[in-house]
Amino acid sequence: MTASTCVLVETGDEDPLVSVATLVDGLVGDASGKIAKECAALLEAGKFVDAVGKIMAHGAKLFADASEKDLEASVLIVGGLAQRLPAADAAACVDALVQAALASTERGPARANALFSLYNMTTDLTARLAILNKILAYVRSAKLGTLVAPLARHVEDNYASWNLDPAATRAMLQSIFSMLAETSVTTDVNDAASARVLDLQLKYLATYKPGEKLDATAEDVAKATVVSFVRSNDMLFKCDLLGYPAIKALKDTKSANVLGLLETMLTGDGMGAFAAFAKSNGDVFKTLSVDEAECAGKMKVLALCALAESATAASSSGEVTYAQVAAALQCADGEVEGWIVRAIGARLIEAKMDQLRGVAVVTRVTHRVFGKEQWANLRARLDVWRENLAGAAGEVSKALDAGAEALVAH
Repeated sequence: MTASTCVLVETGDEDPLVSVATLVDGLVGDASGKIAKECAALLEAGKFVDAVGKIMAHGAKLFADASEKDLEASVLIVGGLAQRLPAADAAACVDALVQAALASTERGPARANALFSLYNMTTDLTARLAILNKILAYVRSAKLGTLVAPLARHVEDNYASWNLDPAATRAMLQSIFSMLAETSVTTDVNDAASARVLDLQLKYLATYKPGEKLDATAEDVAKATVVSFVRSNDMLFKCDLLGYPAIKALKDTKSANVLGLLETMLTGDGMGAFAAFAKSNGDVFKTLSVDEAECAGKMKVLALCALAESATAASSSGEVTYAQVAAALQCADGEVEGWIVRAIGARLIEAKMDQLRGVAVVTRVTHRVFGKEQWANLRARLDVWRENLAGAAGEVSKALDAGAEALVAH
């Protein structure tokens, strides 16, 4: 369909809305200017909403055939003037424009631009969010991939200030992370695009409170998050997953074994626990489309972290013997140093290997989880350090006093 050659121009004293009506007359081929005359009469009688209705009766023609410049100007005129009306009348006029824009996916970018203009000029938050939700749905259905990233960023930057209830927040976040996933050119969970989707999924899951049940969508999101953890190369990422009530709520769903896998990896006692889980839940790897061997490799590194945690908690030396590592990881003696190097490379531990003694001296370790128990341990350590510092300060003070007395005596 070819665009009309009609051009919307300023006409001096003519009401801007009448100029839009004149444009519509041209689009429908009415040389008599009937629509413009009727609109002028309605405006003279103070019936702005009715005048808009006359124009929007031909909204499909306006959005289909007007040039992009004329369409943009028409939306700005009608929508902008409507903002001066009482709220109900303004909403009616804006809604007429919104519905006309949504009527087709042809000329999608121009229609989306009109929707963005209406969203920006609307001052009532509830009305704005209603338009935004329609924009999200339209961009998705019209497959306007280039608009997804900036639209998602707008939601990310502002949704917290909108004071939405949990259900509305979830719907908004689910819309944008779904669109981002659909428009991603890669399925690699380790790239920046996937990391952004994951971050939004975690924000979605964070809206759930302890004891709150998951619906089917939330269950799928929680499962996807666990899969991202299992597949991710970044071993440091999101090891607080078990702190999310929504993740724990998987226990009461058909995906309970997904939670079991995560708990085994983050709290299980070495590879023995993983082997036992895999033996009784082998189908979970196929269900999640994850490689069991790859998962086992990650488990070995996490098991090494658990061993290092125990060593640093039990002794100030932080020593872990190679024999302990081999037992926890169920690996050959000759593989121990390789796994330690891998954990160091992943920035999960800091350690020095003493090959002669067959020990690794751990100076720092990243906890697999950091919950109440870990906070309590940290608090206890800080208390000890505080007492030691107080004792040292007391000794220094005594030494200074003794020195001062000696100087006075001389």
